Amino acid sequence: CREREGKAYLKRLDEIRRVAGTESARGIASVSKEEFEKLVGDVMRHVIFKAGQQSSQPITRESLSGIVTKRYPRKAGLPQAILAEAQASFARTWGMEMRELVRTKATGEATTQKYFILRSLLPKRFRDGIKGREREELENKEEKGLLLVVLMMVSLSGDEMVEESLWQHLNLLGLEKGKRHKVFGDPGSALAKFVRQRYLTKVTKKSDSGRVIFYQPGENALDEIDQVDLNDAISKILQKGTNVEEVIELD
Repeated sequence: CREREGKAYLKRLDEIRRVAGTESARGIASVSKEEFEKLVGDVMRHVIFKAGQQSSQPITRESLSGIVTKRYPRKAGLPQAILAEAQASFARTWGMEMRELVRTKATGEATTQKYFILRSLLPKRFRDGIKGREREELENKEEKGLLLVVLMMVSLSGDEMVEESLWQHLNLLGLEKGKRHKVFGDPGSALAKFVRQRYLTKVTKKSDSGRVIFYQPGENALDEIDQVDLNDAISKILQKGTNVEEVIELD
């Protein structure tokens, strides 16, 4: 298991480096090496700042490309080269993946909107080796546990769950809409945060009784959590009552 995880990590790292190498060669040809490195640093600082300021919400590709085009509006291909090198630098220096996702519609169709999220590349066993209060606070395990429970409920409902039904199930867990919880605070705010992070998608549909709100898995959840792993986690919990954090983990 350790060897397999290590190989997967090195393979992904190599893939990121190869893409960056190809794109960087094109970018350096259009600006000086010093200016290229400065632009990469500007993009990375912006990503780190936004990730901390907005609780790991996705950052649009357009906003990151704008950092480059603001100074070089006529350098075609330069934004792509800078973003690729920033991805490689995050992976090489910090073991983080600046992963690009494509926003989807409620129908599942891809849109033209792309964005980035920061996610750890390190295998779980290595992350578990980092102890202390700082890591526990950073991970926010309680919030992640709630997110996984919600995603499991949505999955069991056929990947689409009516908002009213979701709240009925959350009520059984002691989470009431509009009532502050001692651990999660306002549960409604927690759900809204998951939507902003694109772990959940909130969709409004018409019905005979009026408009109905549904929750669906967001692109971030679909990319990060394998459906087979999610189904296996659901099975273990239903059969054995296993703690959700013991069977599946979010990065």
